[in-house]
Amino acid sequence: MASPISSFVNPLWPDAFWDVSGAFVNDRELLLFHDFFLQTTGIKILKLVHGSPLFLWNSGRVLPRAACTAEQMRDAGLAYARRGIAVDLTFTNHLLKEEHVSDPTGNALLNFFERQNPTGNNAVICASDALFEHVGKNYPKLKRVSSILKVTVENGRGNADYYRKLAERFDKVMVHPDDSTNFEMLAQLEDKDRYEILVNEYCIRGCKIRPWHYKYLSSLAMNYFGHVDQKFDERWKNNGCSDLNVLVGDPERNCAALTQDEIKRLYDLGFRKFKVQGRGMLNGAGVLYDLLRLALREDAPGENYIQRLKLQFLEATSTLTPAV
Repeated sequence: MASPISSFVNPLWPDAFWDVSGAFVNDRELLLFHDFFLQTTGIKILKLVHGSPLFLWNSGRVLPRAACTAEQMRDAGLAYARRGIAVDLTFTNHLLKEEHVSDPTGNALLNFFERQNPTGNNAVICASDALFEHVGKNYPKLKRVSSILKVTVENGRGNADYYRKLAERFDKVMVHPDDSTNFEMLAQLEDKDRYEILVNEYCIRGCKIRPWHYKYLSSLAMNYFGHVDQKFDERWKNNGCSDLNVLVGDPERNCAALTQDEIKRLYDLGFRKFKVQGRGMLNGAGVLYDLLRLALREDAPGENYIQRLKLQFLEATSTLTPAV
């Protein structure tokens, strides 16, 4: 028998499952979010997080603030495990070859999250076939997720047959952001529970430099202090994706974050797994803001309870420490 829907969740998509960015970077804020809403509303909004510390296998999160000590990684992993929150390790460097899969940091994390896996849903998001094979052979209790990078570098965008083939190999498949509004193609995909859709991509729709951006980030992760790509820097400056005026004002290149109507249309097609990213944000505020507005309902006319609840949580983030 299905659990009753909480009166606090967004009625537009009551069964939506949120995969939230910030593991190893915004752990304090994510754990506070989980604890606060579980205690005040009785609902467990946060069931899955994703992220990666700064090291060789990382891509997309090649940021100084993603640097972690071994103790910080362990503490974060244990805190998520104690709460029954699954972790998708975002090891999406598509340039990894067989000689790279022996990296000690990566294997220590794989070993840890295979053992600390109370939900049985810990996974590895990967774009490299070498890493895919390595995980399957040596860490069989971890699920494997196909990355957006894989779809991008293999030019699988817009191809339903390509997505079906990925779903035969991987436990979950990330949909390319340009396909999030390709409703005709998405409707053709069977077993929609195998797919996850990014809802808050703060990039340009139909971004022309996405493949170069991913190559730049993956190369940077492999040589963090020495990699320079002046050609990419020039493409990036001219693309407009760092220009707020372009993202909100240019109808040809506006922001790829999905509208409420677009998310509802995806939900009505049968998709339930949605990803809330925060890799390009300076702190956890952006991803938490998106999670609050997406996961919780709005106040009814004449009511201000949900708004007050959100404000109480945001105030708590400045004073409280998550329970151990």
